Amino acid sequence: MKKHFLLVIFSILLFQTSFAQKATNYGLPTGKEFDRWSFGLTLGLSHLLGDLLSGDEGNNRILEQGNFNPSFGFQVNHQISHSIGIRGRGLFTKFSGFDKDYLKADGQPVFYPGKNDTILTAEKFSTSAAEGTIDLTYNFGNISFLNRNKNFHFVFTLGVGFVNYNAQVHTDSINSRLLRETGSQSQIMVPIGLGFKYKVNKVDIGMSMDYRRTYVDNLDATIKTFSENDDYIMLNFGVNYTIGKKKKPMEWINPLELVYNDLADMKEKIEIISGDKDKDGVSDLFDKDNSTPEGSKVYGDGTTVDTDGDGVPDSKDGDPFTMKGAIVDVNGMENDTDKDGVSDSHDLEPDTKPGSLVNFQGVSIPVSTDDGKNGMNGRDGTGFLPSIFFDIASANIKPLYHDRLLVIAKLMKNNPELKLKITGNTDITGSEPINTKLGNRRAESVKQHFVAQYGIDPSRMTTETKGEKDPLASKLNTMNRRVDFSVE
Repeated sequence: MKKHFLLVIFSILLFQTSFAQKATNYGLPTGKEFDRWSFGLTLGLSHLLGDLLSGDEGNNRILEQGNFNPSFGFQVNHQISHSIGIRGRGLFTKFSGFDKDYLKADGQPVFYPGKNDTILTAEKFSTSAAEGTIDLTYNFGNISFLNRNKNFHFVFTLGVGFVNYNAQVHTDSINSRLLRETGSQSQIMVPIGLGFKYKVNKVDIGMSMDYRRTYVDNLDATIKTFSENDDYIMLNFGVNYTIGKKKKPMEWINPLELVYNDLADMKEKIEIISGDKDKDGVSDLFDKDNSTPEGSKVYGDGTTVDTDGDGVPDSKDGDPFTMKGAIVDVNGMENDTDKDGVSDSHDLEPDTKPGSLVNFQGVSIPVSTDDGKNGMNGRDGTGFLPSIFFDIASANIKPLYHDRLLVIAKLMKNNPELKLKITGNTDITGSEPINTKLGNRRAESVKQHFVAQYGIDPSRMTTETKGEKDPLASKLNTMNRRVDFSVE
């Protein structure tokens, strides 16, 4: 009854593990991603729990080496899942011992008259055995919430197998003779084991204590009334080598690590899709520039708008309307070789003398001298002077426009009678009264710059504000936040 019950339990476990392999894995890793086969060798010691007891007792020293016998064998393993595997194993061993009932209490031999005067010291037996088993293996601790992958496992095994044996009993005397033998027999048995393994690269070493539950009582060629079946125990040492090119032995991979890695990867992708580090309105996943300055206008790929295509984004471009193909500096300002305030691409007189007053084409404009000769009067001139631009709601002069103000200051110093009108402008953001005041603040800020930095007489400069009434561009407000200069 017990035999049939154990076979049923083993069959159910085997069916469940095979069914689990065929079930849908819902996107989880498959067995093809891991190395699942391994083979190895085992060495150990075996001990029979039979009717003729092994070992010595008290003062008996007749057979000291009879306790344990060596065993050896091989095994092949296939991993069904990260924790459950199936193992086929073959082992060869020997059992031996003697019957203490043939000895006196003082350990002296017993004389039996009428039996050819034989002096018996013991009944000794020896059994040659070979076994084959199929086991389910379960690795404790492979599924861990605390460690990524472990190199140490406890292993429980349960299986079914057979043992083939031939047992003989002899008299232990000078003229030993065969008393009885079983001949070659095969019987079913159930192997149960508990042990541990330690992994080093693709090799693991281990030790286990195995118990063999048999259903025969003659492994020592002796059957005693009311005795139990002859079971045996084995202490096995094994070495396994994992076969495969993936370098990922399934038995030693913690499946929770794979799940956590997938979750972390998914979380990272969600953060990328939903994240917008530079707050430009473009998801980080599609943003080619995650360091866009706050408030900058950007294209659909997250790069800053560059209206004139000079390679400098509008947010950093001192002149966002340079000619196509013009050479600009890091601030987006086009080169001005003669420093007259007119960029080279617009300058019809690229070698203007320093300090000259020029028109919008960079051509020198004559100014009056003390005697009123040499050209038109400075007050009537219509010369062009470069504008400067401001940030929204600001009257602070940007450092990148200091060179333009320097050109104008030189003109003022080289032409003492020249008078300058400074006009402040704004965009349409805000109310008209506020923009009128802001335009005046910008004009006054520039006037004070000329006075403080270059010592220009303030009486030679007048300021006015047009607020939002004189826009240059209908859509680009950056062009409307400016100060213009004109000669009076």
